[in-house]
Amino acid sequence: MQPQIPLYLSALANWTQSTLSCQDLRIPVSVEKTAAGEFSRDVYNDEILFALAGRKILVSNTYEMSARLCMPENSEGPHADTLQVLIHGASFNKKMWDSHYKPETYSWVKRMSHEGYPTLAIDLIGSGNSTFPDGLFEVQTQMYVETVHHLVQQLRKGEVGGRVWNKIVLVGFSIGGMMGTSLAQQYPDDFDALVLHAISWDISWIYPAFLSGLQAPARDIDPEKWGHISPLYQTQSTREGRRVACFAGSYEEGAVEWDWHTRDFDTLGAAITFTYHLVEAHEYSGPVFLGLGDEDSTFCGGRVCREQGYAVYKKFPKASAHDLKMYKETGHLILYHHSGQALIADTLAFLDTHGF
Repeated sequence: MQPQIPLYLSALANWTQSTLSCQDLRIPVSVEKTAAGEFSRDVYNDEILFALAGRKILVSNTYEMSARLCMPENSEGPHADTLQVLIHGASFNKKMWDSHYKPETYSWVKRMSHEGYPTLAIDLIGSGNSTFPDGLFEVQTQMYVETVHHLVQQLRKGEVGGRVWNKIVLVGFSIGGMMGTSLAQQYPDDFDALVLHAISWDISWIYPAFLSGLQAPARDIDPEKWGHISPLYQTQSTREGRRVACFAGSYEEGAVEWDWHTRDFDTLGAAITFTYHLVEAHEYSGPVFLGLGDEDSTFCGGRVCREQGYAVYKKFPKASAHDLKMYKETGHLILYHHSGQALIADTLAFLDTHGF
């Protein structure tokens, strides 16, 4: 008797031969100041911290968001009208979704394209090829929320790529998943479904994990490459620090190397503010998926993740469905572990079940 091959592995045989059409976009996104008073780093005071903690926007501005829109070969398939908006984590960029190292294993974009899903992978402001404004007053988590909200409004109106999107799914990793909870609270109609990776609402270990990653100003780590960037932009200074932050359990070294060479930046503003966005989305009524590695150092520290993920039921009390998956021998960056294929398969099953 032949052993049964898991569905997610049997699907790999032909999908790498699929073709997809991608275009790089520069999308203008704007925010409006909501904080009272004027702010300057020349005269720092606690009103700045209070405004950031209150999820306020400190500066009105318009930015350019870099994005990559990829359309599947089959434009008439059952999923062709569902756009996945892919939101990376802190110290990542949109490259995390389309690995060039073993893309047949680690590229979310290529696999989703084969399954018939269009994807829009974005660089958050202050990351990748997007605008790099002030790393404290501007590049903070509420600004991420507002700029993604503005992006979604444009997608709904057909102002991005010339197509109106009626079904939009957020796929958010780490701080991208935190933003998903905050968007669902503040703008519950923006996304029709939420796919959240590598978050929980247990913040006990977040800042110790952040410190253990050994982050430092990017321009001090590599002056030749990043010397022009403000010291408010930071990243991991060593491979081992990055490994501690992102990997545990079962993974391969090639994935670690790809992640190391494509790592991006966090900012002081985002580091101060992201925990304020692990909130309860009272009015969100769509389905929500949560995937969490059982050795996620950010959300479980020295413990094995056990009950942390179950908070998803409480935090989305009106969601039409909750789907929680825990992945064994898996750290923070689930997609780049051996369990990454299971994460993809579980996401596909979740979307198909709920009509996306």
